[in-house]
Amino acid sequence: MRLKDKVAIVTGGGSGMGRATSILFAQEGAKVVICGRREHEGSIVVDEILKEGGEAIFVKTDVSIESDVKRLIEKSILKFEKIDILFNNAGINSRDAGEVHNENIETLNNIMDINIKGSFFCIKYVVPHMIKNAGGSIINNSSVLDSQAMKGGSTAYHISKGGVSMLTKKSAVDYADFNIRVNSIQPGAIATEISGIPWDDLSNKGIIEKREKLQPLKRMGHPFDIAYAALYFASDESAFVTGSTLLVDGGASASFAKWNV
Repeated sequence: MRLKDKVAIVTGGGSGMGRATSILFAQEGAKVVICGRREHEGSIVVDEILKEGGEAIFVKTDVSIESDVKRLIEKSILKFEKIDILFNNAGINSRDAGEVHNENIETLNNIMDINIKGSFFCIKYVVPHMIKNAGGSIINNSSVLDSQAMKGGSTAYHISKGGVSMLTKKSAVDYADFNIRVNSIQPGAIATEISGIPWDDLSNKGIIEKREKLQPLKRMGHPFDIAYAALYFASDESAFVTGSTLLVDGGASASFAKWNV
């Protein structure tokens, strides 16, 4: 029960890494507010948590819309009276773009709206409540691509995740006086909707063979690999950690030129 009596908001909590984190947080004693644009998926996760004896609600939210985020925080406070943890997990990518001259403005705007503005809005409206609560933990889900480039990957995605990295550092410095810690996670290849690989198919031979070419650990990352990283940052075990990032990428970043193979 590493999060006993804590209240957590998980954005993009209806699928992938957000779903895994919501479930794990609840298992560890947190009351969880799951938000996302898809009510059906979010409600399924809430039902799963409730069946296991946990506490959770779903609030339909588009994090790129400031008024939606403000309403999310208000409903969270109304239901649970405080917010201890924010996991800025909601994020999108695009398979239709690559180099700068091939990306259109609509793609750029959509990705930046969710990945950057969404995290910015959530921090903006959750921090005052964490200050009242004398502390809190904010976790931003970034990417290995926030600090290195992958040939052929979306430029807008790279830019957005680089922004998330700096948002983490700036917020960590700004809110340390209030005992609010801000850290980030750098996932590598994780089985999510963005990767197009379901998390119940990771023993597939083709997936394993592809991972062998791209990273030292010969398997696809599971969403729970990210959830456990988030759990560390959310818990009091990381009480002296802020402005930090945790790589969860199967060793890809440590292996020379793997990402551009």
